[in-house]
Amino acid sequence: MDTVPQENHVTLGVDMRIWAPILAGGLAAAALTVPASAAPLPAAPVAVAEAYDSTPQPVAAPRARDQRPNFIVIQTDDMIVEDLKVMPAVRALIGGAGATFNQMLTPFALCCPSRASLMTGCYPHNTKVNANFPPNGGFVPWEKNNGKRHTAYLLEESGYHTVHIGKYINGYGMYNRPVKRVPLGWSEWYGTSDPSTYQLYGYRMNEPSGSKVYGDFFVEDPRNYGTDVYSAKALGVIKRASLNPKPFFMQVAYLAPHVETIPLTDGSWQDSWADVDKPEAGSGISVQSIPPRPAKRHANLLPDIELTKDPSFNEADRSDKHPFIQALAPLSDQQIEDLEADNRSRKLSLLAVDEGVAAMVKILRETDQLDNTYIVFMGDNGYILGQHAISYGKYFPYEPALNIPAMMRGPGIKPKTVVEGMTFEIDLAPTILELAGVKANRPIDGLSLVDRVMNNERLPRRPLLLSSGPQQSASGSALPLFDGVRTERYVWWVYEDGFEEMYDLQTDPYQMESVAKDPAYLKTKLALIGLWDRLQNCKGAACRVATPPVPGPTSTG
Repeated sequence: MDTVPQENHVTLGVDMRIWAPILAGGLAAAALTVPASAAPLPAAPVAVAEAYDSTPQPVAAPRARDQRPNFIVIQTDDMIVEDLKVMPAVRALIGGAGATFNQMLTPFALCCPSRASLMTGCYPHNTKVNANFPPNGGFVPWEKNNGKRHTAYLLEESGYHTVHIGKYINGYGMYNRPVKRVPLGWSEWYGTSDPSTYQLYGYRMNEPSGSKVYGDFFVEDPRNYGTDVYSAKALGVIKRASLNPKPFFMQVAYLAPHVETIPLTDGSWQDSWADVDKPEAGSGISVQSIPPRPAKRHANLLPDIELTKDPSFNEADRSDKHPFIQALAPLSDQQIEDLEADNRSRKLSLLAVDEGVAAMVKILRETDQLDNTYIVFMGDNGYILGQHAISYGKYFPYEPALNIPAMMRGPGIKPKTVVEGMTFEIDLAPTILELAGVKANRPIDGLSLVDRVMNNERLPRRPLLLSSGPQQSASGSALPLFDGVRTERYVWWVYEDGFEEMYDLQTDPYQMESVAKDPAYLKTKLALIGLWDRLQNCKGAACRVATPPVPGPTSTG
């Protein structure tokens, strides 16, 4: 039984399975895992390099330019922190040249709520986006509740040229309305239309010149490889921006390393609210998926990359966990082999993203814009790959799903800065707004990190509110709802049926043994419940309350 909001994996035949087994040869894995300071920087791939003219262009006269900084937010989908080891350009050109956030956390490990929080700086209960689909989530509720209250909208109103490329909020597009107007807040739009968003070939993109389908899902034409096309469009934006007196804000949302979904070609799916990630139970629609296909030039690389199997991998004793997790069968040898192959495919799919980042930095430098541009690289949520016998996915608030990679470079940020302590996905929006000198038009739940990355100020200790929303597993079962709170040391959550899980991350970082019923942790649990009670309906400054001292475990001897 699958336990996560994930599609069914299938095999399409040898010609489609270029990801496993990975053939020996090509670039050695060691070349992709050296320290960031010494990491080789890949040249822009042909598919990207041919898409723009690298000849430096004249920049608008200084008097004509708005001197505010530019922003580029580069986001991956379902990426884990460990995946950074195969991305030397990201590590060197963003982390090495700026700041690395050692513990960036999402309040809700699911695409739509997570991205809504990233773009607004607000918790899901304030964005009103608590799921991937209406009425609790998806594009329509997003636009209604946040269309005029997110970062890009505020920056556009203040004079920025705003650009989006790639995946947006779940449900944008769809079969019976694939050509959708440009969402609020965007001056220039290159948005992929669902359900084709989840395809690296054969996707539809709505762009200034019209709605265009790039190739065919079953034909791996390098000219249409999604990651490279996104990167090429980003390079074009950067080049044109050098001639525009306005500063720019660009969001590049790559699909990698998310799974690809096999297109539904019979035209039977007409529900405008539905999303390809998981159709409504009983709809009769069976969405199947494959691991993300790497760019063809990368197919033979990383032959020896291994799947990390920490102590929680395929955890045998799950009696301390929710009955939903307890009921899972142990991972079979075949499932583990599939996870190993998928892990390789996921990492290979990120190599083209890494090349795209290198190309963006290169053209920013060539057009004299790099020194006035902030670049953020981050995921939307983490991912679970076998931990606690959960195969494929996220949603549950275990550490692999909550932790996301995050780095930032730009004027005023010293190279190799490391931000220790907890930072949250909701902190990005207030950070960008402060750097741009723009005021929010709503209460912001997150904390600006400007003083932390520029002045090395100590992070205040804040609790993170954890929440969930209606979501189904691949088998159609409803996933149990939960609410909770995470501090530096502890995490506690309670499911809708009253079952609790709680972990002391200092002594049990892999969450092997819940202490929710341990008498020694009773005072600790009560303090965490008190924090959750203060946060569950918070808004603005009330969400940034400092964590009061939480009592540790008492002796029971």
